[in-house]
Amino acid sequence: MPLAKKNVVIHQQEYFWRLVDVARAVSSAKDIDRLCEGILREAQSVSNADAGSILLLKGVGVDSYLEFAVIKNDSLNIIKQQPSEFECFHNIPLYDSEGKPNDKNIASYCALNKTTVNIADAYCIDVFDFSGTKRFDKNTGYRTQSVLTVALKNHDDEIMGVLQLLNSQEPSTGLVSPFRPEVQIVVEALASLVALSIENRMLLREHRDLLVRLSTEPTTSRLFERIVREAQLITFAEGGTLYLVSGEGKDARLDFAVVKNEVLDFEIGGDEGEPVDLQPLYLYKQDGSKNLTNVATFSALKRHTVNIQDAGEAEEFDFSGTREFDLAHGYYSKSFLTVPLLNHYDEVIGVLQLVNATDPITREVIPFSSQLESIIEALAAYAAITLNNQILLADHKELLDAFVRCIAQAIDAKSLHTAAHCQRVPSIVMDLAAASCRDQGALKEFDLTEEGWYELQVAAWMHDCGKLATPDSVLNKATKLQTIRDGIETIQRRLQVLQQQKEMECLRLRPKTTWQTFLIAMQYYMQYSQLQSDSAFLARANKGSEFMKLEDKERIQAIGKTIWRDSEGREQPMLSPEEIRFLCIERGTLSDDERKSINDHIVVTQNMLGALPFPKSLKRVPEYAGGHHERVDGKGYPLGLTREQMSWPARMMAIADIFEALTAPERPYKDPMPMSQALSILKDMRDDQHIDPDLYEVFLKAEVWKKYAVEHLAENQLDITDGRPYL
Repeated sequence: MPLAKKNVVIHQQEYFWRLVDVARAVSSAKDIDRLCEGILREAQSVSNADAGSILLLKGVGVDSYLEFAVIKNDSLNIIKQQPSEFECFHNIPLYDSEGKPNDKNIASYCALNKTTVNIADAYCIDVFDFSGTKRFDKNTGYRTQSVLTVALKNHDDEIMGVLQLLNSQEPSTGLVSPFRPEVQIVVEALASLVALSIENRMLLREHRDLLVRLSTEPTTSRLFERIVREAQLITFAEGGTLYLVSGEGKDARLDFAVVKNEVLDFEIGGDEGEPVDLQPLYLYKQDGSKNLTNVATFSALKRHTVNIQDAGEAEEFDFSGTREFDLAHGYYSKSFLTVPLLNHYDEVIGVLQLVNATDPITREVIPFSSQLESIIEALAAYAAITLNNQILLADHKELLDAFVRCIAQAIDAKSLHTAAHCQRVPSIVMDLAAASCRDQGALKEFDLTEEGWYELQVAAWMHDCGKLATPDSVLNKATKLQTIRDGIETIQRRLQVLQQQKEMECLRLRPKTTWQTFLIAMQYYMQYSQLQSDSAFLARANKGSEFMKLEDKERIQAIGKTIWRDSEGREQPMLSPEEIRFLCIERGTLSDDERKSINDHIVVTQNMLGALPFPKSLKRVPEYAGGHHERVDGKGYPLGLTREQMSWPARMMAIADIFEALTAPERPYKDPMPMSQALSILKDMRDDQHIDPDLYEVFLKAEVWKKYAVEHLAENQLDITDGRPYL
């Protein structure tokens, strides 16, 4: 064997084992930056190149460009990642400002044409523009001569970037020489390995980042949009549709959740799109057979991916509806990728369909590659799990909402006199909170997140849940004497009996003269009138609608001492000590003990809510709900908190609770209060350090009171239109 041919064989064997070593090193690289560094080092080593760089493809279509990932120059001792000091290391656009291919730059030319260019001397060629390289040489004293530029292509022949080597050196002399053909072959093999490795690392990083992006979407509608958008970005698809499975059995169908098309510039569904008004796709036909003619329903029923290169040639599916759409919009739906979404129970919960994959550089419509198919299947798996979790969270939230409202309705149902209180207070609280978020005064720093709004809403609905433990006899006490039934009836019967007894006494006297008859009649009339007056007075006092004055209390005491005889002839006082005590209640219908029993509901509320394992997003519900009987001067209950110790939402709860109670139309001991009187009382409570003055100002100026009155109160209660006099 000639010596030259033998040396070539030896070199080829040596290069082969070097590639094996490189493959091992590549497989252990943990990130793209380290991978690029290692690959460039190995490429320089096998080619004896003095310098080199790796550029990665970024952007899409006419906006695509090559970005330097790493450069290395041994002579100048340069080893940098993403360099930007020199003009020649700036990003290299693949197209110029007019959208024409940038063929003058050797790197962009190789990327656009997916080829290799081997130049013996950059200064002796005018096909490419090396002006930037020459300026670099002049500034650094370097001399760029031989250049080998290789396109980095993955197994689908898609460009990932460019590997460029400079100044191959002869091992014996150190002189710069052109890159030999056998070296070019090895570098091209190395470039393929680089492209595949970079793509795998990018996919791993993309998958990781994708999981994070999907898991951080706060709402299902946002998640719907994210799933379609991510799938389009990965595949460079022009359009995408997300269907969700609904219904059961023969009524099962695919509902449109999101429909997007970048070329036609329209979006339906999600957070930002137009409302969905498209007819669903039924999984079963009217005769009960499976609907296998539609590609989306086929994918859902068969539970596997369908990849169609050209819908015009796919005879197994009915694309007549698609063709009608295309005809109406001047569009052509060609390639389709349809993937079922299976949750962790292996149930199909939806279908993701992509339309018209495009080449990232030329933007021509192409089929969806087998690699992209596997990537989208992975995305669908991630999306299905995340979406299923979102649906479960939404279901749990809906269950919690229903449970909270059920509790509130149960509380309101315990008493006709406070009916709808638990349902009206949230309306006031949420309106006051919204006004507070808009305020530019004392509350200009106050704001609520989406979770904060929900937290406040739950607290408002649950603020009186402790009343479930309050005795109905106390909660429903409409009069001072009411227990199971109103005790005023018993007292009135006693008065009637006493009246009859007085009448009998008069009849037994048998007067002998007309004058005596007159005196007896007058005495009876006066006694009768007094008893009638006492009966009316007691009935009025029993309602508790007026403040009990001292003279009224003394009159009740005097009436209580009046003697009547029971059915056995025994003398009894007209009122028992307990009846006197209840009738002498100064305000309302509740005694001190009963009022304490009512007030204890707030303690029970705090205990009940404090015992519930609220998630982090609802952890302040007990504090908000339990603060509506506190006062800003610290004289409230149950904790006696001051203004500084209470959060803004807790102070809002206090105002809402008081305002609803003042204006409620169902209270039996008072007529529905007009707005002028309610605001006057609130103003006094503000001045008395009972409610927060800043919130009261927002309540008035933002006309929260008027909005509530229009929505919930009788028309005659809104007797004012201007709240400024009550500031």
